[in-house]
Amino acid sequence: MEKNIRKQIIELYKKGNSSDLISKKIGLSKPTILKVLNEEGIVRKRDRCKSLDIKKDEKGYYICRVCPKCNKEIKTHSKDKVIACRNHFNSVKGNSLCKPCSLTLQVGEGNPFYGKKHSKETKVKISKSREGKYCGDENHMKKDKYRELSKNIMKSNWDNNILNKEKMSEKLKETRRKGKIKSVITSKKEKEIIKELSKIGYKSEQSFKVDTKICDIYIKELNLIIEYFGDYWHCNPKKYDKNYFNHKKNMTAKEIWDYDSKKIDLIKSYGYNLIVIWESDLENDNKLINKLIENYVKSK
Repeated sequence: MEKNIRKQIIELYKKGNSSDLISKKIGLSKPTILKVLNEEGIVRKRDRCKSLDIKKDEKGYYICRVCPKCNKEIKTHSKDKVIACRNHFNSVKGNSLCKPCSLTLQVGEGNPFYGKKHSKETKVKISKSREGKYCGDENHMKKDKYRELSKNIMKSNWDNNILNKEKMSEKLKETRRKGKIKSVITSKKEKEIIKELSKIGYKSEQSFKVDTKICDIYIKELNLIIEYFGDYWHCNPKKYDKNYFNHKKNMTAKEIWDYDSKKIDLIKSYGYNLIVIWESDLENDNKLINKLIENYVKSK
């Protein structure tokens, strides 16, 4: 056989052509093609699995290799022996890292999704694909067994310090400081207060951030923060005893007052002045906003 034909066979095979396809292209029989490959010491894909130490466990077949970065053992799994072999050689060829090492590289610009955003069309498609799914009775968290399972997992994570409350609290605070959490619930009453302030000539800002706290209303001209307290949500002392248990907040009235007091102290520590408006006081006096602002200005 001519050298150029042998060379052609080898090149075609290395490019991914099967022995059947090479046979048709060159016009030689398949056994002849296989003989050339064997003489050149080229292992066919179907035969290369024989060189591997393929083992089996409860997940199926697996092959061990070493991560090229951390040198830890990696197992390539598959329920199919041939697929496990193929995936192993693809990983070796691609110099693939183990998952922990791979994740360390996928930060910032190394993340394959860095800078990418869904188009409006894609967002619409995603939204439509989720319509009616896992809602109402179809939501598995409505079932007691799943709620209990979720509760037990979370409890176990807290008890075993997998989730650390202090660390999580600090991370959340830092996230708020950086302005990454933007979703804020605004009540109708807050909007009414802002409208009243506008009528008497004061421009105000809603959901004003002070450190990690979101304040209801801020009047920059007066350096004044207004906090609107719902009677039930903040347990108005005129209506609730300190031992009253607020089921919505899962706290006693005393605990709610202590929390609100700490928030107010934090806001004042940043140099802001503050007024609290209670729901019932506002309902009983439609000129309350005007009176409070007038008294505040006079006191300054």
